[in-house]
Amino acid sequence: MTLSLDLNQRLNLVALLDGLENVGRREAWAVCALQEKLDLDDQERQAVGWQKIKADDGREFVVWNRIGNLESREYDLADEDIRRICNAVDRYPVVLGRDRHWWSPLTAQLPKPAERNGDSHGNR
Repeated sequence: MTLSLDLNQRLNLVALLDGLENVGRREAWAVCALQEKLDLDDQERQAVGWQKIKADDGREFVVWNRIGNLESREYDLADEDIRRICNAVDRYPVVLGRDRHWWSPLTAQLPKPAERNGDSHGNR
C-alpha cells in the first residue's frame, strides 16, 4: 500500500509508533526501521526548524514549523508496516481538534478497521 505523507503526518507517526507496545525483538526492530524510514533527515529538520525543547520538569518536546515547505512523500509500505501504523493510530488515546490537519488525511488513506460486534472501534 502506498501512503502520501506530509511532514506533520511523518513526524506524528514516528511519535505514535514510539508509544506502540511491541512483543519481541523482531517486532521492536521492525517498528524502529519503520520510524527511520518515515522520519525527517537532517536537511528536512533544518528546513522546518525541528528542535527538541526540554521543559523545566525534565520532559522533552519536539517542535517544528508545521507549515514548512517540504513536499509530501510517497511511501510504498508492506502490509505488516501498514498493520503497525494502524495499530499505533488505533491506540492513540486522544485525538484533539488541532490534530485534524494531519490526522484526517492520514486515516483516510488507511484501511478501515474491522468491525467487531457492530462497533468499528473494536470495543466489545
